[in-house]
Amino acid sequence: MTTGVHSRSAWLHPDLEAIAPRPRRKVHLDYHNSQFEPRVGYAFDPDEFVATLKKASIDSIVVFAKDMHGYFYYPSEHGPVHPGLEGLDLMGEQVEACRRAGIKVYTYYCVTWDNYLAEHHPEWLCFRRERDTYLPAFDETPNWTALCLSNDDYVELMLDHTREILSRCRPDGVWYDMPMPNPEVECFCHNCLEAIRAEGKDPFDIRVQRERMQELLTMWLRRSKEVVDEVAPGVELEQNNQTRLGLAERAEYLYNVDIEALPSGEWGYGYFPLNARYVRSLDLPSTGMTGRFLLTWADFGGLKSENQLTLETAWIAATGSAVCIGDQAPPSARLEPGVYRTIGAAYGSLAAIDDVLEGAVGVAEAALVVSGLQLADYGRTERHGTHAISDGASGAAKMLSELGVQYDVVEAGTVDLDRYPLVIVAEGDELTPAVTAELEAYVEAGGTLVHSAVPGTTLDEAPWLRDLGVTHSEPSPFTPAYLRIADGFGDTVDGYDFALYDGADRWTLGGDAPSDSVQVAATLGEPLFQRSPEHYTSHHQSPVATQTGKPVVLVGDRLAAFAFPVASGYYAHGYWLYAELFRRVLDSVHPERLVRSSAPSSLELGLTHQPETATHGERFILHAVNFAGATRRGRDHTEYFDQVVPQSGVPVELDLPLDVARVYDARTGLDVESTGEGGRIQVTLPAVAIHGVLVLEATRRSDLP
Repeated sequence: MTTGVHSRSAWLHPDLEAIAPRPRRKVHLDYHNSQFEPRVGYAFDPDEFVATLKKASIDSIVVFAKDMHGYFYYPSEHGPVHPGLEGLDLMGEQVEACRRAGIKVYTYYCVTWDNYLAEHHPEWLCFRRERDTYLPAFDETPNWTALCLSNDDYVELMLDHTREILSRCRPDGVWYDMPMPNPEVECFCHNCLEAIRAEGKDPFDIRVQRERMQELLTMWLRRSKEVVDEVAPGVELEQNNQTRLGLAERAEYLYNVDIEALPSGEWGYGYFPLNARYVRSLDLPSTGMTGRFLLTWADFGGLKSENQLTLETAWIAATGSAVCIGDQAPPSARLEPGVYRTIGAAYGSLAAIDDVLEGAVGVAEAALVVSGLQLADYGRTERHGTHAISDGASGAAKMLSELGVQYDVVEAGTVDLDRYPLVIVAEGDELTPAVTAELEAYVEAGGTLVHSAVPGTTLDEAPWLRDLGVTHSEPSPFTPAYLRIADGFGDTVDGYDFALYDGADRWTLGGDAPSDSVQVAATLGEPLFQRSPEHYTSHHQSPVATQTGKPVVLVGDRLAAFAFPVASGYYAHGYWLYAELFRRVLDSVHPERLVRSSAPSSLELGLTHQPETATHGERFILHAVNFAGATRRGRDHTEYFDQVVPQSGVPVELDLPLDVARVYDARTGLDVESTGEGGRIQVTLPAVAIHGVLVLEATRRSDLP
């Protein structure tokens, strides 16, 4: 049996496993209607509404109290009630119908986006550095309004709205959207400038601005939770947009984190996996949100295929997250049958294996460490003057997922890194003295660290480079530079110089370096000149001309480092060589992995864990999510996965902290042949169409002799 939650190979998130099970198949039913919609809610039928939800295997839903236009969908004393309701209490009827049907129901309330309040209270608006607001010109279509939470009367009004909603219908939860201050996460309104300057700080310093925005956001989370707990104890509170850095400070006010990440919209397929693993590192449950839309919110007429929506929901569930599908009802408020047939196909596939999803939590053997500005969004590239977030974390997450490495995303300084056998530091992290000290202590305590450096990284920022023999580091003046793989570091194209499209550092080794325990895995090549108007040749970059002999990849026993941004480079360019080098480095420093397979990168392997219960023994669940059905996309459209290309005969090796007594297919219940003993198990996956699920279970303690 497992020797404890922190074994030699896996962190099992015991505090997260102890949280009571939550709904796992939610629909977020958007319902934004402007004043130009003359009638709303006119076709709503409560019995048809819940019958449609039940048929689609939906166990929870978000319905609307107040939308982004500022309209209420019940007879609010505060107003404005949408004039098209004609006396209908749509929210109240939806809540009551769901309660009768046993469907958990949350009420939606839009916070900083409210067109009505923006027009009637311009004194509440955020101001940008350019001394304007986020409102468009009067002859443009309205967009984000960005109201500032520094206005006490505005905050108190929203809390009064909350009190009214809770007293009228007492939903299972309140779902606040867009509590983030504004898209640029800084504000130059009178209140914010005065508060920052009163503390003797510079309002034009982005770090100061982010501290201020974190204070305002945390204030809102605290005050809204206090009101909900006071008026309706036991009602849950959910706040959207909470996966930005600084979550540890906000976590005490959150029951769950919904991760809005419609992959075919602006978020892409890299956003959710990064943020889900960040949330779970802090022992918070999460719900991953995709959408039924072909594109993004309010894409009326856009509908994903059943195959793609099934794939996306399986992909979310494989991390241990609950699942939410975004929809938007038409003004009539009647749910569209075709939409819910598609949703039902996806949710029916998950409901069929609910036993292995309930209470299951993702497992981690590695930590991808991130650090930077407060409220930085690590799933997206950001730039603020000299401050920028690269795609390093997204690139590292992509490579780890493709290799089947089970990982958390950890904000520096928030959890004990010693729980993870492996730590990854990707370019884009701010290696402050505090972050560097934390990582150095981890290495000194025996941890394994892999570092992907941005050109210009100093030895003081990354002192572990000295342990690899580096005595001097400076940026190469050439972009691209080149890389040649050393003999003995795996098969490659003999003597080929691969492009380092984002440049590299020149590392100098000491006189006795490298030691016997450090391998120079690749060396740096440079061109004759940097392409410019003064010096150029052919169509593109200058070809390699010099072999410097300087290392660009160093591999030790428990340390490895890249002198170039391998992670963001892979994310930006998709260069197979970068992923291949990363794989070889991990094989060298972290050979004993939880999951190892020759599966193609299109087959993502995820591992979750369930503790023993009265009905089953302790078990690990292996999810295989098949992305092989992608269509070749044109320049201007996103990825679609409408086709199913089954994967079969894929061998998988597992090294689990568990004495496995039985391996079986969760969908069929049939045993799957395996070899090995204890937790070292070899299996061949049954054919995977979209989502294959294997259960590796121990004998219940009560059944032992």
